[in-house]
Amino acid sequence: MSTDENKTKRRRAIDKSKRVPFGAHRTKLQLSDKDQEQFEGKWNLRWVNDQDGRIAAAEHGGYTFVHPDDVPSLGSGSLHGENSDPNARVSKVVSKGTQEPIRAYLMKINMDWYKEDQLAKEEINLQVDRSLLPVSEGGASIEGGYTPAQ
Repeated sequence: MSTDENKTKRRRAIDKSKRVPFGAHRTKLQLSDKDQEQFEGKWNLRWVNDQDGRIAAAEHGGYTFVHPDDVPSLGSGSLHGENSDPNARVSKVVSKGTQEPIRAYLMKINMDWYKEDQLAKEEINLQVDRSLLPVSEGGASIEGGYTPAQ
């Protein structure tokens, strides 16, 4: 078999799976497309740092931990390589230094609850926007004042 034929076979084998160029930008907490697909439309995923009570707050808000069985394509060489969590929850050390390392856990929430939460946040943002609008109808207005995005 010629060298060109070997190159062609290798290229076809690589093309069968999604190829990520060596040296390309990748995030350390990014899930594979295959893992992401199974959550689409049903769950919203979020990495939550285990500090300042954030895990407990997330659980009170309806988030649950993602377990390794939920993300089978990650494999032992990826996130699970640093996953020393005794409860086998998907996690990753996200901060190392002189302090104790910070571990982030992958958590999920039902998409309906997530959308409700986003609407509640947006209502607060709109209240802030309204409170910052310049006074009109005979009142003073501030030139160059705050104008919320439309």
